[in-house]
Parts: sequence; structure tokens; C-alpha cells
Amino acid sequence: MVLMDSSQSGQPDPALLDPLALLAAVPDDWWPLLWPAHPDDLDLLVSQQAEAPAERCLPLAIGLWLAGEASRGDDLLIERDALQPELGLAPDPWGLLGERPSAPPDAQGVQELLRRYLALRHGGPGPALSLWREQLQQALDTDASSAWRRLLEPSALGLLALVLAPGGAAEQLREDLEPTLVQTIGEAVVASDPEQALLFWSGIVRRCPGWDYARLKTADLSLQSGALRRAETVLAEATAAQGANPWLHDIRARLSLAQGQPIMARDSWDQAISAAAGDADLVELLRQRRRDAEWHLELADEPPSAEIGSDADLERFSARLSQVAGRYGIALPTPGQQKAPGGDPHAFAAFLDRATGRLALAC
Repeated sequence: MVLMDSSQSGQPDPALLDPLALLAAVPDDWWPLLWPAHPDDLDLLVSQQAEAPAERCLPLAIGLWLAGEASRGDDLLIERDALQPELGLAPDPWGLLGERPSAPPDAQGVQELLRRYLALRHGGPGPALSLWREQLQQALDTDASSAWRRLLEPSALGLLALVLAPGGAAEQLREDLEPTLVQTIGEAVVASDPEQALLFWSGIVRRCPGWDYARLKTADLSLQSGALRRAETVLAEATAAQGANPWLHDIRARLSLAQGQPIMARDSWDQAISAAAGDADLVELLRQRRRDAEWHLELADEPPSAEIGSDADLERFSARLSQVAGRYGIALPTPGQQKAPGGDPHAFAAFLDRATGRLALAC
């Protein structure tokens, strides 16, 4: 397969270095799986396309390459080539595969796309990197209020995947991009559209594991969305330097709490407080979170029955409430001080609201 320009200079044809045709070949609805590139998501996508026509095989190989699974895409092309050798999906520059059937007329589009893919897949970034960076900058240079939406479009995500590919982009370029991306998809986007922010940063953290903000936001937003296993994985893969970040310990504490492990949660908050030493405001915030969690855990040790009218349940809960109140030096109203008629569940609920509110303020 000839990839040289007309001068036969040994360099790929510059036209083949433009990735936009490759990116356009990847269906938009694949990107929520390809960009974060979680192994289970990629397994799902490949299984969904197992019976797809051959024309989908090459776009899937391109998508897997952009997801960081290039060898898996190669395997797909080799398997499909054995079934449909007339498409020439597996190049044979040495003539080892024997004579092939003639390509049908409608295969020209697939073969042109294959040429572009191989030029970028095996040619290395080289002179293409500046082109990719320039095209990516066009998405970043739009109005600040809409730049983040442009950055989440499939074409921009594909360019980012190329620019940030491990071993492809120069490290300085990767470092230069970090503050720009944090500014574009930072706290404002996290607050307004946490789902899209999670999609973006979970893809970044797989490609740039050393970026602190990407790891913190991916772990935190995964936890908030209920994806506890993924949050746990992101935390477990933190670098040693990231492991000293008090916010990371705070996320681990909240994750432990969500997993029903209060002792581990307390230990993580203790580590967070220790790591935050010197920042009085942060230390106080972390201590407050630890106190809030302890308060809820203490009341949850012996939850009342759903039957609020059960005297035995109410007595047990009242005893537990009195025990906690005594620990904090708060005198709860005695039953004789309550003017609400006995047996009125609404009055009792109001009493509990007042009592728990006073306890929470004291913590």
C-alpha cells in the first residue's frame, strides 16, 4: 500500500495526516464509551458490533485506537480480513497472504479510509501533531460560555485523544494543555452539568494519570453519580504525590461511608485532616464533615421501625437520642414539657426535628 506523496520523499502524504476524516467515520453515539475507555465499556461496544457489517469494522478499529486499544483494533481488522479478503483490511506489503479477490467497486471508500488510518496509526505523530493542536485550539478559542460544549463534541474529543496519546504528544504539550482544559471544563461546568464533566475528566485521567484535577474530579463525580466501583478504581490508581492530597482522602472517606465502612471513613478523614495541616479553613471543613458523618452514624446504629406508632420502637429510639444528647451536654425536653397530645405522630416528628437540629448545631 503506497503512503508516499508524489515526491517519494519517504514522508506520508500531508493530506493523510488530517484526522478529521477518521474522526467523522466514528459514530457519535460510540464516544460516551470510547472516550472514557473503561474496559467494561469497550467490551460492551465490541460485543454490540460483533454482527455488524464489515463497513463498521474499520470505524470500530479507529475508535479503539483513539481509546488507547490499538492492538485490539488490529485484531478486529485481521479477523474481518480473513472473512472478507476482498476488502484488503489487513495490508499485505510482503505478499504473504497470497492472491486476493478483486475489490468490489463499493469498497473504495473503505480502502481510502484504511489508507488514512494506517498513515496515522503507524506513521507516528511527527509533523501531524502541530496540525492536530491547531485544530483543537479552534474549539478552545470559541466564546468561553460555549467552548466547553465544543470541547465535548466527538471531533474535539478525538483530537484530544490524538494529542494526549501516551508516547505520542510531547510532555511539554501535555503540560501546557492542562491549565487550559481545567479552565474550560472546571468548577462552573462541574456544577452546571456534572454528567458531562464526568465524561470529560474520566477520559482525561486515563490518558494523563498524573493530572491531579482530572483524578480528583473523576473520583468525586463518580462517587456522586453512584459509580462506586469506578470511584474506587480511580482512587486506587492515584500516584504517590496525589495520595498526599487531603481532598483525595476526603473522597475516599465519603466513598467508605457510601460502602458502609464507617471506621475506614473516619480513618480517611483523619488522614485528610493531617494532610491539610497548615490550612485552618480546610482543616475545619474536614473536621465538620467527620462530625456530621459520626452524628448520622450514631443515630443509624439502631434505627427506629417504620411503624412510628410502636411504643417499643419509640422508647428505644428515645433512649438512644438521650444517650447521644448526654454525650454533647444537651438537655432534651422531658415528656411532661411536651404539649402535643400523646400518640400524635406529627407532633412527635416535630419534636424529633427540633431535637436533632439542636444536636447537629452542637457538633
